[in-house]
Amino acid sequence: MVLGVPEGSTTSTSGPVVLTPSTVPTTAPSEPPPDDVFGAEGKEPRSQAEPRASTGLAPPDGQPWPEPLAFTTSETVPEGLVFILVAGSDARPGEDLLHSRADAIHLLAVNPATGAGTLLGFPRDSWVEIPGRGRGKINNALVLGGPDLLAATVRRLTGLPVDYYVITGFPGLTRMVDELGGLDVFVDRRMNDRVSGAHFERGWHHFSGGEALAFSRNRNDVKMGDFSRSEHQGLLLLSALAKLRGDVADDAGVARWTGILLRHVRLSIPPARLPALAALARSLDPGSLRNIIAPGRIGMAGGQSVVFLTTGAARLFADLRADAVVGGAPPDPSITTTSTTATTVPAEPSQPTEPTQPESTTSTTSAGEDTTTSTLPTPPITTQPAHRRARPEGGGRSR
Repeated sequence: MVLGVPEGSTTSTSGPVVLTPSTVPTTAPSEPPPDDVFGAEGKEPRSQAEPRASTGLAPPDGQPWPEPLAFTTSETVPEGLVFILVAGSDARPGEDLLHSRADAIHLLAVNPATGAGTLLGFPRDSWVEIPGRGRGKINNALVLGGPDLLAATVRRLTGLPVDYYVITGFPGLTRMVDELGGLDVFVDRRMNDRVSGAHFERGWHHFSGGEALAFSRNRNDVKMGDFSRSEHQGLLLLSALAKLRGDVADDAGVARWTGILLRHVRLSIPPARLPALAALARSLDPGSLRNIIAPGRIGMAGGQSVVFLTTGAARLFADLRADAVVGGAPPDPSITTTSTTATTVPAEPSQPTEPTQPESTTSTTSAGEDTTTSTLPTPPITTQPAHRRARPEGGGRSR
């Protein structure tokens, strides 16, 4: 089922096979990836230095995340685990959104019973088993078979269900952010990248759609290359959830946000299911979602640079199956998400920690083998700084 077809796109697609939490086993799928998909872990590479200061960088002009509003809903949110594939296509004007490379790939895993979850990012160059197509980069699954094949690839790689998918492109992301009035995001280091157009000083920024796109595409002067880029893409999603909590107090507000979403994405969520999932999204505290990237090693395969996911990634996927949370966080009794009649969800402010960076290390390259590899570490699990945190030095203008 296709909803919210973006402007300029004409190709339709059917949704993937829908696997609901009540019918999906928590064990590995029937066709797990071959044993050699996950490689050994190794030494970490030296991280990239922060770019030098420049007079051309945009100064901070944003605000910390707002206090959440009390939320009243008549929707019955899901009780079982929810897994949604969120992808961004790099389709250019005139190209097919659903059959271009996936520039961003994340699996949003949520446990409604606890209000906790994980935003799991995949490096777009991850060398994986694409069902029916052999080995290839994970972002090429979208080219070869559209959202259905990308979802199947993630299912086979992780052993996790993919209940639904949501896909947008560069114009869709830009327009969504603009229609929402921008997003406040904490930029943890200077960016000065002419390729993506990301030119930002450290601090809170109120991103327009174009600025959000530049931030999400920068991989040239971020600390860990494509791994950091994927982490920043996840941060944009968490920032959108924070804005949703500070902007919406009832089902009418949720419907307004849903309308904006449908104008700029394609998704496989049935219309009857969408209001309940949207209410669940509104109930989530982004500080309770862990933003993490699957760890891997840089190497060569098929004459191209790829990422070989490590055994650490396999452990991470297995850890998520039971409760959608890295490390199995215990339930938080203060969070209420299930409703059968009109329910008020208390406005509990989040207390996430400020993003941290891994220490720099040196890289190694093996010789005399068919593949050369340098290991990239598991990036730190980060969330946006708490809204009560003092504004960074040189903080934003009042708006």
